[in-house]
Amino acid sequence: MQAKAFNPQVFLEISCNIVFALIIIYLLKSGNYLYYVTPRMEPYLIFSSIVSLIWAVTGIRRLFKPQHLIRSAHCFVLMIPVLLLLLPHSALGINDVSTGYAGAGAYMKNPVSGNSSMQSEYSSGQYSNFTNDPVDYSGSTTYPSTQEDYSYSYDTAPSPYDRDTKSGLDEENKKINISNDEFYPWITEIYANIDRYEGYEITMTGFVFKDQEYLNENEFVPARLAMVCCAADLAPVGILCLYDNLSELDSGQWITVTGMLHKGQYNGQDEPQITVTGISPAEEVLSYIFPY
Repeated sequence: MQAKAFNPQVFLEISCNIVFALIIIYLLKSGNYLYYVTPRMEPYLIFSSIVSLIWAVTGIRRLFKPQHLIRSAHCFVLMIPVLLLLLPHSALGINDVSTGYAGAGAYMKNPVSGNSSMQSEYSSGQYSNFTNDPVDYSGSTTYPSTQEDYSYSYDTAPSPYDRDTKSGLDEENKKINISNDEFYPWITEIYANIDRYEGYEITMTGFVFKDQEYLNENEFVPARLAMVCCAADLAPVGILCLYDNLSELDSGQWITVTGMLHKGQYNGQDEPQITVTGISPAEEVLSYIFPY
């Protein structure tokens, strides 16, 4: 009885599909996929891994069918992303992004902080109403065409997040202590209600972001990186700070800032700003912010 011929091309195709699917599953289980894309991409990654496994299973029946001409170049379509995904995974830093401070343009609706607890809430559907539109509580939406064209209006209308659902607020002593998990929700709350929180003492943690193009010599932002779609659109988000000893701080240095909130202007528009009263070193926060 003649032995069946082994088909190395089909074996390579099956191997690539299985490895690709297993890597995607690993990234999903470990949460490392969040280094590359936002949580809303999770269903698509699950679908991709399932399709790859189906292709691998259906290829088994061709594994011992003879084939005169063996081709393998098309397997590089999967081998290249497989090799890239095998590289060490780590969060990007400020030196890896080129986007500058956006001022009020950083104010978005339905924020999700990049931490495990918030990510699980995201997956459960708590944060399911997505929008790419800038928030304008006056009832209209504007689309800025340049850095200087931001035109937002804020009033005392309720923000997307109820103050009672966020920790760190001490109304009696007029203090706000922003935890890493609630960094972005608190920023949206403060942007939406500048007058309400003017005069409050605020404490927040972020990395030092200096923007020589748009900020003055005594201005910086204690920022976190926000991801809208993927790692390619990472941008720093935070509240502008005024600090006379800014030269003592290194760009990218992680710090905890304490200061007084007040209403300032950036490019002619009202926005919350912080007059710094204290700075202390802080540990790096190894997660992004996912606005929606």
